[in-house]
Amino acid sequence: MIEHRVWCPAGYQQSGIAGQRIAIAGHSHTSDEPDNAAMTENCLKKVISGEYPNLQFFNRVPGYFGCDDRAGFWNSVLFFNFVPSIVGARSEWNNNGTKEQNEAGRARVQRILDKYKPDKLFVFTKKGWDQFPPTLEDQKVRPLVEPLNWHTYQTASGHEVKAIGLPHPDRAKKATQIERVKALMAS
Repeated sequence: MIEHRVWCPAGYQQSGIAGQRIAIAGHSHTSDEPDNAAMTENCLKKVISGEYPNLQFFNRVPGYFGCDDRAGFWNSVLFFNFVPSIVGARSEWNNNGTKEQNEAGRARVQRILDKYKPDKLFVFTKKGWDQFPPTLEDQKVRPLVEPLNWHTYQTASGHEVKAIGLPHPDRAKKATQIERVKALMAS
């Protein structure tokens, strides 16, 4: 199975957003073209250049962080999709991925967190978040933090990553997304 490389621009390691390393996760890519490992990188390059002006996911997420500069935002955060390869053609955008893809996605999440050590992980897909590996709170190692119910992952080196699953930007109220992002950024 092809695995899409993570988008990790220099700005992620240098300054991030508000001095924090931020990871953004979506669910999956669809494409009418053959799958390839550079799918995510090529997509973000085209979003930043303006070649893909109508991908609402990439247009809306920066605004949740109070950022008007779309290129600046995406050049400062790590991005990956939970499903490591395409789930089908563009017309199959709501495909959940195969059992194999979802199992690979769970292993991939932990590898990404171990390697890149983000401070915060924002998962903008409920269907993806439901497939993510169990957090410390899911495992009952610690209680869930109210009122926003963010979670924690621990990397192999002991680094803790605060994480939250949020609705896809196409299915979310902007004010609610901004409130949740702001709260987790401040924690």
